[in-house]
Amino acid sequence: MSRGNAVLAAIVGLVFLVSFASGARVGGGWFWDLGNALGFLGLAGILFQMIPAARGAATKRHERLGYWVLAIAGAHAFWFLLGDGAVRVYLQPGAPLAMWLGLAALLVLAPLTLLARMPERARVHRSFRGFRAVHRFLGFAVVGTASLHVALTGFYLTRWLQDALLLAVISACCLGRSYWARLGAPAVASAPAFAAAGLAAAAAFVLARNLGR
Repeated sequence: MSRGNAVLAAIVGLVFLVSFASGARVGGGWFWDLGNALGFLGLAGILFQMIPAARGAATKRHERLGYWVLAIAGAHAFWFLLGDGAVRVYLQPGAPLAMWLGLAALLVLAPLTLLARMPERARVHRSFRGFRAVHRFLGFAVVGTASLHVALTGFYLTRWLQDALLLAVISACCLGRSYWARLGAPAVASAPAFAAAGLAAAAAFVLARNLGR
Protein backbone atom coordinates (compact mmCIF):
# COMPACT_ATOMS: atom_id res chain seq x y z
CA MET A 1 0.00 0.00 0.00
CA SER A 2 1.36 3.44 -0.94
CA ARG A 3 1.84 6.06 1.73
CA GLY A 4 -0.96 8.17 0.28
CA ASN A 5 -3.42 5.27 0.39
CA ALA A 6 -2.34 4.44 3.95
CA VAL A 7 -2.89 8.04 5.10
CA LEU A 8 -6.27 8.12 3.37
CA ALA A 9 -7.32 4.86 5.03
CA ALA A 10 -6.17 6.20 8.41
CA ILE A 11 -8.22 9.38 8.02
CA VAL A 12 -11.29 7.40 7.00
CA GLY A 13 -10.85 5.13 10.02
CA LEU A 14 -10.32 8.03 12.43
CA VAL A 15 -13.39 9.95 11.26
CA PHE A 16 -15.59 6.89 11.75
CA LEU A 17 -13.97 6.02 15.09
CA VAL A 18 -14.77 9.48 16.44
CA SER A 19 -18.45 8.56 16.24
CA PHE A 20 -17.82 5.70 18.68
CA ALA A 21 -15.72 7.68 21.19
CA SER A 22 -16.80 7.34 24.83
CA GLY A 23 -18.67 4.17 23.92
CA ALA A 24 -21.31 5.97 21.88
CA ARG A 25 -23.35 3.50 19.80
CA VAL A 26 -26.42 5.56 18.99
CA GLY A 27 -28.01 4.43 15.76
CA GLY A 28 -31.00 5.40 13.67
CA GLY A 29 -31.66 2.08 11.96
CA TRP A 30 -30.18 0.48 8.85
CA PHE A 31 -31.43 3.08 6.38
CA TRP A 32 -30.35 6.15 8.34
CA ASP A 33 -27.04 4.70 9.50
CA LEU A 34 -26.04 3.72 5.97
CA GLY A 35 -26.94 7.14 4.65
CA ASN A 36 -24.95 8.84 7.38
CA ALA A 37 -22.01 6.49 6.81
CA LEU A 38 -21.85 8.03 3.33
CA GLY A 39 -21.68 11.43 5.00
CA PHE A 40 -18.80 10.46 7.27
CA LEU A 41 -16.97 8.96 4.30
CA GLY A 42 -17.46 12.15 2.33
CA LEU A 43 -16.06 14.21 5.20
CA ALA A 44 -13.02 11.94 5.47
CA GLY A 45 -12.37 12.31 1.76
CA ILE A 46 -12.64 16.10 1.99
CA LEU A 47 -10.12 16.14 4.85
CA PHE A 48 -7.62 14.05 2.91
CA GLN A 49 -7.98 16.37 -0.07
CA MET A 50 -6.96 19.30 2.19
CA ILE A 51 -3.48 17.85 2.68
CA PRO A 52 -1.12 19.81 0.38
CA ALA A 53 -0.65 18.15 -2.99
CA ALA A 54 2.41 18.58 -5.17
CA ARG A 55 1.94 19.71 -8.76
CA GLY A 56 2.56 17.20 -11.48
CA ALA A 57 1.33 13.64 -11.83
CA ALA A 58 -0.27 13.75 -8.37
CA THR A 59 -2.60 16.55 -9.50
CA LYS A 60 -4.58 14.25 -11.79
CA ARG A 61 -5.12 11.68 -9.04
CA HIS A 62 -6.09 14.48 -6.62
CA GLU A 63 -8.64 15.57 -9.22
CA ARG A 64 -10.02 12.07 -9.78
CA LEU A 65 -10.37 11.47 -6.06
CA GLY A 66 -12.23 14.77 -5.83
CA TYR A 67 -14.91 13.41 -8.19
CA TRP A 68 -15.36 10.41 -5.93
CA VAL A 69 -15.66 12.61 -2.85
CA LEU A 70 -18.27 14.78 -4.57
CA ALA A 71 -20.20 11.68 -5.65
CA ILE A 72 -20.21 10.29 -2.11
CA ALA A 73 -21.33 13.63 -0.66
CA GLY A 74 -24.10 13.86 -3.22
CA ALA A 75 -25.16 10.28 -2.52
CA HIS A 76 -25.35 11.13 1.19
CA ALA A 77 -27.78 13.97 0.49
CA PHE A 78 -29.95 12.25 -2.12
CA TRP A 79 -30.05 8.99 -0.15
CA PHE A 80 -32.37 10.64 2.36
CA LEU A 81 -34.30 12.75 -0.15
CA LEU A 82 -35.15 9.71 -2.26
CA GLY A 83 -35.72 7.32 0.62
CA ASP A 84 -37.65 9.40 3.14
CA GLY A 85 -40.07 12.05 1.92
CA ALA A 86 -40.20 13.68 5.35
CA VAL A 87 -36.61 14.83 4.89
CA ARG A 88 -37.80 17.47 2.41
CA VAL A 89 -38.83 19.67 5.33
CA TYR A 90 -35.12 20.26 5.87
CA LEU A 91 -35.03 22.18 2.59
CA GLN A 92 -37.74 24.60 3.66
CA PRO A 93 -37.41 27.93 5.50
CA GLY A 94 -37.06 27.33 9.21
CA ALA A 95 -35.05 24.13 8.79
CA PRO A 96 -32.34 23.52 11.41
CA LEU A 97 -29.07 25.38 10.85
CA ALA A 98 -27.16 22.09 10.73
CA MET A 99 -29.11 21.03 7.64
CA TRP A 100 -28.50 24.32 5.85
CA LEU A 101 -24.80 23.93 6.61
CA GLY A 102 -24.82 20.48 5.02
CA LEU A 103 -26.52 21.85 1.92
CA ALA A 104 -24.03 24.73 1.79
CA ALA A 105 -21.12 22.28 1.98
CA LEU A 106 -22.45 20.34 -1.01
CA LEU A 107 -23.15 23.47 -3.02
CA VAL A 108 -19.60 24.74 -2.48
CA LEU A 109 -18.01 21.32 -3.02
CA ALA A 110 -19.54 21.00 -6.49
CA PRO A 111 -17.86 24.05 -8.10
CA LEU A 112 -14.73 23.46 -6.01
CA THR A 113 -14.40 20.09 -7.74
CA LEU A 114 -15.80 20.69 -11.22
CA LEU A 115 -14.21 24.09 -11.88
CA ALA A 116 -10.75 22.88 -10.83
CA ARG A 117 -10.29 20.86 -14.00
CA MET A 118 -9.01 22.15 -17.30
CA PRO A 119 -10.17 23.90 -19.42
CA GLU A 120 -12.83 25.21 -17.01
CA ARG A 121 -10.13 26.36 -14.59
CA ALA A 122 -8.42 28.50 -17.23
CA ARG A 123 -11.72 30.20 -18.09
CA VAL A 124 -12.30 31.23 -14.47
CA HIS A 125 -8.78 31.99 -13.24
CA ARG A 126 -6.09 33.99 -15.03
CA SER A 127 -3.22 32.49 -13.05
CA PHE A 128 -2.45 29.32 -11.17
CA ARG A 129 -1.65 31.35 -8.05
CA GLY A 130 -5.11 32.89 -8.11
CA PHE A 131 -6.72 29.51 -8.67
CA ARG A 132 -4.79 27.94 -5.79
CA ALA A 133 -5.81 30.70 -3.37
CA VAL A 134 -9.49 30.44 -4.29
CA HIS A 135 -9.40 26.65 -4.36
CA ARG A 136 -7.94 26.45 -0.88
CA PHE A 137 -10.33 29.09 0.49
CA LEU A 138 -13.30 27.14 -0.84
CA GLY A 139 -11.78 23.96 0.57
CA PHE A 140 -11.73 25.51 4.05
CA ALA A 141 -15.32 26.65 3.53
CA VAL A 142 -16.39 23.09 2.69
CA VAL A 143 -14.54 21.66 5.70
CA GLY A 144 -16.09 24.24 8.02
CA THR A 145 -19.67 23.83 6.84
CA ALA A 146 -19.48 20.03 6.56
CA SER A 147 -17.88 19.64 10.01
CA LEU A 148 -20.44 21.91 11.65
CA HIS A 149 -23.19 19.98 9.87
CA VAL A 150 -21.93 16.75 11.45
CA ALA A 151 -21.39 18.24 14.91
CA LEU A 152 -24.59 20.27 15.17
CA THR A 153 -26.98 17.56 13.99
CA GLY A 154 -26.12 15.69 17.19
CA PHE A 155 -27.02 12.32 15.66
CA TYR A 156 -23.71 10.60 16.33
CA LEU A 157 -21.47 13.19 17.97
CA THR A 158 -23.26 13.69 21.26
CA ARG A 159 -20.31 14.23 23.63
CA TRP A 160 -17.76 17.02 23.88
CA LEU A 161 -14.95 14.48 23.60
CA GLN A 162 -16.17 13.45 20.15
CA ASP A 163 -16.26 17.07 18.99
CA ALA A 164 -12.73 17.60 20.34
CA LEU A 165 -11.41 14.49 18.60
CA LEU A 166 -13.01 15.48 15.30
CA LEU A 167 -11.47 18.95 15.63
CA ALA A 168 -8.06 17.34 16.20
CA VAL A 169 -8.38 15.28 13.01
CA ILE A 170 -9.52 18.34 11.06
CA SER A 171 -6.64 20.43 12.40
CA ALA A 172 -4.07 17.77 11.52
CA CYS A 173 -5.31 17.62 7.93
CA CYS A 174 -5.96 21.31 7.29
CA LEU A 175 -3.47 23.25 9.40
CA GLY A 176 -0.34 21.12 9.34
CA ARG A 177 1.05 22.33 6.02
CA SER A 178 4.63 22.70 7.27
CA TYR A 179 4.44 19.32 9.02
CA TRP A 180 3.15 17.57 5.90
CA ALA A 181 5.81 19.34 3.83
CA ARG A 182 8.58 17.97 6.06
CA LEU A 183 7.14 14.47 5.78
CA GLY A 184 6.63 14.78 2.06
CA ALA A 185 2.92 15.27 1.55
CA PRO A 186 1.15 11.93 0.83
CA ALA A 187 -0.78 13.54 -1.99
CA VAL A 188 -1.21 10.45 -4.14
CA ALA A 189 -4.13 8.22 -3.22
CA SER A 190 -6.27 6.16 -5.53
CA ALA A 191 -10.02 6.15 -5.90
CA PRO A 192 -10.15 2.33 -5.46
CA ALA A 193 -8.32 2.70 -2.14
CA PHE A 194 -10.87 5.30 -1.06
CA ALA A 195 -13.70 2.98 -2.07
CA ALA A 196 -12.17 0.00 -0.24
CA ALA A 197 -11.49 1.93 2.97
CA GLY A 198 -14.93 3.48 2.80
CA LEU A 199 -16.69 0.17 2.27
CA ALA A 200 -14.93 -1.40 5.24
CA ALA A 201 -15.52 1.60 7.53
CA ALA A 202 -19.15 2.03 6.49
CA ALA A 203 -19.91 -1.66 6.99
CA ALA A 204 -18.37 -1.62 10.48
CA PHE A 205 -20.24 1.60 11.30
CA VAL A 206 -23.64 0.24 10.27
CA LEU A 207 -23.22 -3.27 11.68
CA ALA A 208 -21.94 -2.06 15.06
CA ARG A 209 -25.00 0.14 15.47
CA ASN A 210 -27.61 -2.35 14.35
CA LEU A 211 -26.44 -5.81 15.47
CA GLY A 212 -26.41 -7.06 19.02
CA ARG A 213 -28.35 -4.14 20.43
